[in-house]
Amino acid sequence: MPTSLPILCGSIMGSPFSLSAKIHNAAYAELGLDYTFVCFGVDDPEAAVQAIRTLGVRGMNVSMPYKQAVIPFLDAIDESAQAIGAVNTINNIDGHLTGYNTDHLGAVRALQEVQRLRGKRVALLGAGGAARAVAYGCRAAGAEVQVFNRNAERGQRLAADLQVRYAGDIGAFSAEAFDLVVNATSVGFKDPASNPLDGRLAPHLLVMDVAFMPVRTALLKQAQALGCRTVAGTRMLVHQACRQIELYTGCDAPIEVMERAMLAQIQRLNL
Repeated sequence: MPTSLPILCGSIMGSPFSLSAKIHNAAYAELGLDYTFVCFGVDDPEAAVQAIRTLGVRGMNVSMPYKQAVIPFLDAIDESAQAIGAVNTINNIDGHLTGYNTDHLGAVRALQEVQRLRGKRVALLGAGGAARAVAYGCRAAGAEVQVFNRNAERGQRLAADLQVRYAGDIGAFSAEAFDLVVNATSVGFKDPASNPLDGRLAPHLLVMDVAFMPVRTALLKQAQALGCRTVAGTRMLVHQACRQIELYTGCDAPIEVMERAMLAQIQRLNL
């Protein structure tokens, strides 16, 4: 495999965004590794994947809108990425490219810092890529997952693909029927006034919002005010990045250092 000095890692995305670079480069510095992480804005996912081989890029994150588009050009796909239908991580071992999805691990690790999932009833809002990752992860951890989504066809398709239950529109959600609720819709992302469950939470719930900008969404603020335990989307984000660090370097990820770098960058961006 071609080599560079320093070892190159990066992210392919439609529009470059600095957050992943800050998180990864903080980890490499803490680990004392001669790695550099760069974000690439691309418009041709096939050429971008070929460039990984050509340039000897050690590992590449994949952001929207390319998480599905890169799949046909990889050599292998991890079982979880196949089930979820999306790749957010490409690991390059001697030119052999394997696609992974670390989002489901990020969600599960973040939730299980607060609550064991086995046997718990999870209400999952949304049926997009993030929701698919959360559904896969929670089900694999032994939780009972019900999906709420306004588009019934998408919700039913997710439920069938991942062997969970479609429970209807978000209007059908009832807090008493669940132990945890995870918002994996776009409601609240970069919109501090929007809450998909405004006035419908209950104090016994553990509430996670996949949205990580702002760090404390309207949903999480309301949940905290009620006395709910909460998990911010930033915790899921840093845990999924830890798995990427593990794949790219073979080292345990310095999660505290990574989280500090992430939160500092979000604050600088006023997000």
